[in-house]
Amino acid sequence: MAHLYGYPDIGRFGLGHSMLAWARCEVWCRNNDAQMLGPRWFRPRIGPYLRRERDKREYFRLFDNKGYVGEPWRTALLATARKVPAEAAASVAYDGRNTVVVFKNAVGSNFEKHFHEVRGHGPVLYDAFRRITRKKYLPEAPAAPFLAVHVRLGDFSRFDVNRAEVGTHNQRLPIEWYCDSLVALREALGTNMRARVFSDGDDTELAPLLSLPDVRRANDAESVTHMLEMTQASAIIGAGSNFNLWAAFFGQVPRITYPNQAIVAVNDDPARETSFHDEAPLPEVFVKQVRTQFTNREKQSELT
Repeated sequence: MAHLYGYPDIGRFGLGHSMLAWARCEVWCRNNDAQMLGPRWFRPRIGPYLRRERDKREYFRLFDNKGYVGEPWRTALLATARKVPAEAAASVAYDGRNTVVVFKNAVGSNFEKHFHEVRGHGPVLYDAFRRITRKKYLPEAPAAPFLAVHVRLGDFSRFDVNRAEVGTHNQRLPIEWYCDSLVALREALGTNMRARVFSDGDDTELAPLLSLPDVRRANDAESVTHMLEMTQASAIIGAGSNFNLWAAFFGQVPRITYPNQAIVAVNDDPARETSFHDEAPLPEVFVKQVRTQFTNREKQSELT
């Protein structure tokens, strides 16, 4: 009997970029009663070692593809079945042969082109992502609510305010922006809520932020652990990065970004997305969302 399959060809990108093909395939398979072939996370990379990055991007160590079609059947199906690009799947007649619908990531504007396919499926994809993540990399429940500050440095380019304001991503935002955003949010909330910094930078680069009251760096952990840890936050202050984008999406966490750096809106409720610049006050409707998230996180902490 012939079957219909989906396959996420994730490519040789970073984790956040790679995950979109996986998420699109997961949603499509659920909607079309298709079986999903596990993604190939093993993609040897020398760049992170040459650049001495904290994250070596060895994603094959992080996931076990639980619940997906694995080897040797995956290789056999990819070699013998009819393959159809995801973009053409709706117009292709299934003729009784094994068919694999292939989802790929675009090199440029990946999220602008494809994120609409997964929007609204955050909780389901969050559960699926936790399922395939090896248990030792799942974070513990937080002891108390916290704010997540995601500072992306690493391979991002030097900040250019003109390029940032027209939507050019992958830039190192000034560390002062993170400090000012955190201070503004705390003032709006009327409390110095604890903040946790997630970053690929070193302590010297993060010093102005780490010197603020009740701010500490997240414990060293794998990238997937940090991403899932951020889903537990009451709010995320984030770089223009698809890494914190996934955390906000999975947890439906209120998110503050630099103007035109959000990439795409990921919260189902648009009131949970805002930008901050030049000490402008945060919208009260956004602050209210953070307070609600804080209350929910506080209740969850009391139960653990």
